[in-house]
Amino acid sequence: MHKPNKLVAFIPMLVVLGIYGSAFAVFVIASFRAGMPDGRIDNSVLGWHNYRRFFETAAATDTLLDTFLISFLLTVITLVLAFPFAYQITRTQSSAIRRILLGVVMVTFLSGGITRAYAWMVVLGNNGLINRVLAELGFGRLPLLYNLNGVVTALVHFLLPFCILTLIGTFQTLPRNLEEAATSLGASRLRTFWLVTVPLTLRGAVGAGILTLSVAVSSFLFPLLLGGGKVRMMSNHIYELIFINFDIPFAAATAVIFLLTTIILVSLLTFVLGALTNDSRWSAAR
Repeated sequence: MHKPNKLVAFIPMLVVLGIYGSAFAVFVIASFRAGMPDGRIDNSVLGWHNYRRFFETAAATDTLLDTFLISFLLTVITLVLAFPFAYQITRTQSSAIRRILLGVVMVTFLSGGITRAYAWMVVLGNNGLINRVLAELGFGRLPLLYNLNGVVTALVHFLLPFCILTLIGTFQTLPRNLEEAATSLGASRLRTFWLVTVPLTLRGAVGAGILTLSVAVSSFLFPLLLGGGKVRMMSNHIYELIFINFDIPFAAATAVIFLLTTIILVSLLTFVLGALTNDSRWSAAR
């Protein structure tokens, strides 16, 4: 029998890349064209005018900056919450508790994004659960909806499962005897966690953070529904350019700039944080 050609295994990947690549190529070509008032593309115009327009438009550059700032904030909050949760799942001695905690994480995947968004609107609204409880306790109502508070809350809830599941794999590869050795030498559990566990799992934390950041920057639904038009990210901005302004060439240029900026930023973060984690692991090993 002939052994299967190794190139055959790459055919599905090449098909997917070809489909997405061709669609993106069409978008790139459109970014050099001009838009017409009726929404059509003027193919007789060719140039960099849409890219210059992007950097000359304050709304576009401000939205790009806000997108990355909000995404960094989301990544930090998600990592802070996910790190101890994932650690507890992998280190708990009770299999029942472990299953319950994993179930809490996995159950979020059983509902769609729209369902979760509207659920958060009910919880965070002016007459929602949280504000009703605050009112009953004699406190004032908090503006939790149609602002950054609501968007961050809903997106952290959306991003947590991805981050937790990534960190679980990291903690499972960390030998427990290293933590037990530190404890036997007199270190408290908290000291062991900060001086042994955290440095040795930083590489996994960086991977989880990069994944979280990559998902966060492409957020569309939660800023749209819970932001109330006050919190706009690049996906929302591109959507408006296409379906409200009907300016496809400018939307294409905006999308290309957004994608290239994201790739460059994630690559730089991966390189810098990877170097820092290598130093941390070396310091912990010493």
